[in-house]
Amino acid sequence: MNDYSEVIWFLKLIKNYADKKWIYQNISEKWFLIESIIKDITQEIEFPYILCLSKKNDVLSQWRSYADDGKGVAIGINVDNLLKFSNLLSGNEIIYEPQKQIEIINNKNIDGFLDEIEREFLNNNIKNLHNKVRTLISHLLTEAVVCKNPKFQEEDEYRILCNPVDFNPEERKISRVKFRTNNECILPYREIYFNKIKYSLIENITIGPKSLLNDRNLWLFLKNQGFKWLSEDGKWSKQDKKWKEHVKISKATYR
Repeated sequence: MNDYSEVIWFLKLIKNYADKKWIYQNISEKWFLIESIIKDITQEIEFPYILCLSKKNDVLSQWRSYADDGKGVAIGINVDNLLKFSNLLSGNEIIYEPQKQIEIINNKNIDGFLDEIEREFLNNNIKNLHNKVRTLISHLLTEAVVCKNPKFQEEDEYRILCNPVDFNPEERKISRVKFRTNNECILPYREIYFNKIKYSLIENITIGPKSLLNDRNLWLFLKNQGFKWLSEDGKWSKQDKKWKEHVKISKATYR
């Protein structure tokens, strides 16, 4: 992830909620301890596997960050067809607006959880405090992974979430947990085997502002892959209606 406050961002709203209640004095005053526990727990808890997409296909900051500084392409995916592909997948729009995030907290009925955390502070029972905070995080986890810092709003992100449990009744669609490295750490991941639905899954391509991709070579590649949104007569033409509909050129004047 490109945001080091993933999940923690949303959980910080709990302190604001507790502050406004005036009855959770220890939670407000000793939030640093809860925050430390949260950071420990986020190293232990089972998070869903996440595929990060954007609802926008031509944003300059996205080209710079995710497409080899504008030399790559943006692949348009039909999210509905992907979600129908496997019951292990679910989709969520990212929520950036602070007020909506606060409303989520207000609607999650967390007072019972906070009452128990406050009680453990009064009892000075750190072990139980850790368990109570963990229970609260589990209660809020689904919401925490789809709420982000508003400063990332221009990404207009949409996330596909995959069940974290390694048991998989759909092994021909979703892999079991695999691992890769990035020269810094070990990263678990799961693969989606979407080859059989790629024709309904990939809807369009937007070519980056600094791309050197040759249109005809791209057409030959797509034809070889069996994509149906090409000229029906099988002949290459940059003016072909289907080509112009499904293959776009970035409007960013970036070099």
